[in-house]
This record gives sequence, structure tokens and C-alpha cells, in this order.
Amino acid sequence: MSDETRSGDMIKQEWLTKVGLSLALFLLVLISFITFNSVDQFASSSRLVEHTHLVIKQIDQVVSDLKDAESTQRGYLITGDGIFLKTHYDILAQLPSQIATLRGLTYDNPAQRKSIDVFEGLIDKKIAVMRSGINALEERNAFHSDEIAALVGGEGRLAMDQLREQSSLMIMVEEKLLLQRAQEVEAKARSTKLWILFGNLLAIVLLLSAFWLILWEIKHRRRAQRKIEKNAAQLELTNKELESFSYSVSHDLRSPLRAIDGYSRMFEEDFADRLDDEGRRLLSVIRVSSKKMGQLIDDLLAFSRMGRKPVDSAKVDMNALVDEVWTEVCASSKTVLPLKKTNLPAVWGDQALLRQVWMNLLANAVKYSSKKEEQIVEITAKQSEHEVVYTVRDNGVGFDMRFYNKLFGVFQRLHTENEFPGTGVGLAIAQRVIVRHGGRIWAESKPDEYTIFNFSLPKEAVA
Repeated sequence: MSDETRSGDMIKQEWLTKVGLSLALFLLVLISFITFNSVDQFASSSRLVEHTHLVIKQIDQVVSDLKDAESTQRGYLITGDGIFLKTHYDILAQLPSQIATLRGLTYDNPAQRKSIDVFEGLIDKKIAVMRSGINALEERNAFHSDEIAALVGGEGRLAMDQLREQSSLMIMVEEKLLLQRAQEVEAKARSTKLWILFGNLLAIVLLLSAFWLILWEIKHRRRAQRKIEKNAAQLELTNKELESFSYSVSHDLRSPLRAIDGYSRMFEEDFADRLDDEGRRLLSVIRVSSKKMGQLIDDLLAFSRMGRKPVDSAKVDMNALVDEVWTEVCASSKTVLPLKKTNLPAVWGDQALLRQVWMNLLANAVKYSSKKEEQIVEITAKQSEHEVVYTVRDNGVGFDMRFYNKLFGVFQRLHTENEFPGTGVGLAIAQRVIVRHGGRIWAESKPDEYTIFNFSLPKEAVA
């Protein structure tokens, strides 16, 4: 084979190698996009499900208030006591705002808005029936028991039955929406799993093909260089290592992302000098992308599992827990920082889950204040009758409060990857843990000055 032919074959093999690596990179990016899109749809569907539960709860609240109003009216008719009448009017005064809230929750559902119009008409009818009984008592001062029964029953009972029937119809519509959204989430989850599975398998096939082409190229270069170099033993050892490496890749399909990253790293260490700049760049991008995708998937699984993991409540010593987490955060960031901490009251909760909350908040405080000459991290607590509010403050880069609505979203970040590494799941996990404990979490910040995270936990265990 002439040198010109050999050179042409080597150029062709190098081109094929770049094409294989580029296609593998494209697949990784595509799968990352699909995964991110699936997570975004999952979060959106979760919000819709929560919204449906709020509508159902609001409908039940309106019906419950009307029952209470009816009970206080009956009490007034029986006893003539003005306390019952005052309570009755107080309840009725709240109904317009309750209806307005219900309308706001269903502004995007024309069918439900029409149902609310009917619902409100029935409410007005029921209120009119109750008012007529009150007016009659004021005219006569007293009723016999059979007269009270006639006032409470008849039109009053019919109006309440109609209200219950209408509320049941509205709730049925919401439950149908809930079922439909759950089915959509399930279908999207199945589609995403298939994309990830087949995409990873195809990416592995492309990488194996690229590795095979590289091995072929090395083999021919070794033959060409054998005449001028006397390091056959080293080349033979290298070839054996590559064959062993290729064997491992072909059999380690249970964790494709780790295989892609691990073998890419080994190849970069051993053969970077035999690739041109573009080949080395593509190899580096594959490693970074595979690691990022692996982290995204791991964080998504952690976020999903966090919603299913049972809360094992016990008395938690917050002082000891924070000290333990702070030691670990400092060790992980390779810094020794003073921690300003007041006494932290103990609460009831799942220590493992609360440890994750502290880990995320304190790690963020250290990370986002790392560019300050003097890092300051403070932890305080404030007790009320039923809850304890814990506060974590740092003097880091902060964030713009205009983007606060993105702060606790899954994979939502207010800083770029180049500024501060991360996937944007930590605060979403912290919020889910706090909410499952019956608490709440919120924040305030001023760019380049401070960030304050607050979260509350009940003093007693949540049933």
C-alpha cells in the first residue's frame, strides 16, 4: 500500500471518527433536551393537579359556609338569640369573596365559569329563603316548632339539595380533568423512558464504532512507525489496554452514561496527543455533557423520590444537625469558615430529610458567597406559638427579586453554569421537604449584598 493511499485511508478514518463522536454528542444533547422538557412538563402537570385540588377545596368551602349559615339561621329561629344572627351574617359576608376566589381559579375554564353562574344563582336563592325566615321571625317574635320545620324544610331544603347537586357536578368536572392530566403525565413518562433508552444505546454504538476506528488507526500508525522507533513493547501494551478497554465498554451497558464518561476520560488520558484539536474538543464536550446529563437524571430521580419517601417524624436536635452539616459543607468546599449561629430550637420531623434541606441551603450560602473577600453565613431561629422559623443569611451575590418565581422551580437557575456550578434542583427539593413537613419556605435578596432564606416547621409532628 502506497504512502498516498495510506494517508487517504487515515484521513477517511479520522473523518469517520469525528462524525461518530459528533453524532454521539448530538444524541446526548438531544436526550438532555428531552429529559429537561419532560421534567418541565412534569412540573407543569404537578401545578395543574394542585390547581384542580384547590378548585375542589374551594367548592367544598363554599358549600360548607352555606351549611354553617343555615345552621346559625336555624339557631336564631329556635332561640331568637342575636348571637346566632350575627354569626349568620358574618358567614354570608364572606361568601362574595369565596365566589370571587372560585371564579379566579377557573378563569381559563369556560364550562366551569358557566357552572359557577348557576352555582351563584342557587346560593342567592338559598340566601333569600333564609332571609325570609329571619324577616318572618322579626315580624312575629316567635315560631312554633312545626313552623320552624316548615321554614327550614320546603324551599330551603330544596335550594340546599340543588346546591349540593351543582357542586357535585362541578367537582366531577374537576376530577375528570385530574384523571386526564394524570394519563398525560404517564404517557409522557413512557415516551421519555424510551427516548433515553434507545438514544443511549445508539450513542454507545456510535462511540464503540468511533473507538474501533481509532484502534484501527493506531494499529496502522504503529506499523508505519515500527521501522523508525523501537518501542514495540510499549505499543503492544497500549494495544492490550485498549482491547481490554473496548471489551469493558461492550459489556458495561447497565450504566451507559458512566461508561461514556469513564471511557472518554481514559481515552483522553492515553491518546489525546494523537488527535487534532477538534477531536480533543469533541471528546471533552462529550465528557462534560454526559456528566451533566447524569447529574440531571440523578437529581430528577432524587426530586421524584423525595415526594414518595415517607416522613419518619421524631424529635430533631437542630443544633447538632446543623453543626454536622456545616462540617461536611466546609470539608466539601475545602474551606474553613466561621458560622454565626444562635440557639436553634428542636422540632419534630424526619432528620434525614431535614438534613438535606440544611445541606442545600448551607452549601448554597457557601457557594454563592465564595467570591467575597470575607464570607459571612448566619443562622438564626424565631419561635411562635405553633412553629419555628429558621433563617439562613449570607453576604453572597444574591439574586434579582423579579425572578423570584423561578427560585424554587425544578432545573431553574438564576446564575449561569460558568458562574456557579449546579443543576438547579436543590431548592426544589428543599421546598418539597418543607411542605411535606407542613411548613413553608421563602426568600429575599439584594444583588451583591445578601440573600436570606427562611423556612418554618411546626413544633409538633404533622399527622
